Amino acid sequence: MNLFAYGTLLVPEIWELVTGCSVPELEAEIRGFEIRRVKGGDFPVIFESENPDAVVPGRVFRDLNQKTIARLDTYEDTFYERIDVRADLKAGGGEIECQTYAVPVSEAMRISAGETWTLEWFKNHAFEAYLSRLQGWRENE
Repeated sequence: MNLFAYGTLLVPEIWELVTGCSVPELEAEIRGFEIRRVKGGDFPVIFESENPDAVVPGRVFRDLNQKTIARLDTYEDTFYERIDVRADLKAGGGEIECQTYAVPVSEAMRISAGETWTLEWFKNHAFEAYLSRLQGWRENE
């Protein structure tokens, strides 16, 4: 399976802690989705947008095995659903079928802060605390 990741999993240290593996990855984006920060949280959610031109940047992690998928499913919060999407690849163009973790629009409106989440914001304001919490999560897994 291929996974389109758009949030905390884009940070190599977090990907490694969660999955314990290294796989091929490609820069990509998906259209027709919006990204927002979760209320009271430092991580994002994505959901289908009314704007078909809305874009969420991220990466496609290729050829994930079942063990890795199971670890990702455990890591992701219960309000996410793993859905099928088509991602536009940056280098070389083209599209690729993959899955991503998204929330239904009704759920997104309830849990999102309304602020766009960016990787830059995360690295500057939340990364160290998040990584510390994640290391504790791994120890208790």
